[in-house]
Amino acid sequence: MISVALVADSGAAMEAMTQSVSTLSRVNIVRHCHGRAPIGRALARFAPDLVLVDEMHWPRLALQRIEEIRATLPHARIVVRAERPEAGWLADALRAGASAVVPATAGAETLGLVLAEVVSEHHLDVHAKPAALAA
Repeated sequence: MISVALVADSGAAMEAMTQSVSTLSRVNIVRHCHGRAPIGRALARFAPDLVLVDEMHWPRLALQRIEEIRATLPHARIVVRAERPEAGWLADALRAGASAVVPATAGAETLGLVLAEVVSEHHLDVHAKPAALAA
């Protein structure tokens, strides 16, 4: 079972994310968080495996939440749900600690595949130092 927290700054986005994620087998939504306020303490208590972060009305808020999640839950995977997958700030989201970006228009099946791959043992952790550099 994959524990997932959802972060959004609007009811419509939260509802869309909840509907998509709740249809997936082996996924349990453990927390809904409003993205306009700090979420670190709220998420720490639930220690989700994955956090799905909406693009939000102000992408800078999404970046702040990603940085906060990464600092509070370093082992959690982060997936950004983007209304505009071509947006330039998404590269910043990946640098800040997101593991993947998925278009908001992706269906539940595609979302499920992305979430499963991101938390799988075979997923490449782009934020970990390669063994040769860690020594």
